[in-house]
Amino acid sequence: MSDEISTQQKLNLETASIEWKDLQLFFAQGKLLVVEPNSDLVRVASLIADNELEELESLIEQQKIEFATPDWVKNHCQQSTSLWAVVVSPYVICQLKQQ
Repeated sequence: MSDEISTQQKLNLETASIEWKDLQLFFAQGKLLVVEPNSDLVRVASLIADNELEELESLIEQQKIEFATPDWVKNHCQQSTSLWAVVVSPYVICQLKQQ
């Protein structure tokens, strides 16, 4: 049995809850990706980390992942809004917490 863990397992361990105010810099730099609430954040992050372009293109076409826009921020975020986030350099991938 291998001691190696998959990309998805590694990213799952690195996922954390974070407030919007702590993500604003990444948004300003154009490095904040948003995953729609019904998608698996860790799976999407794993696809990005593993450069799975075909699947990513499909998710982008379905608007399940996109760069955060000013309109998205205006409609979803206040300073204390809590999101799930994980880093896949150079991006931070986030998702609104489901209520």
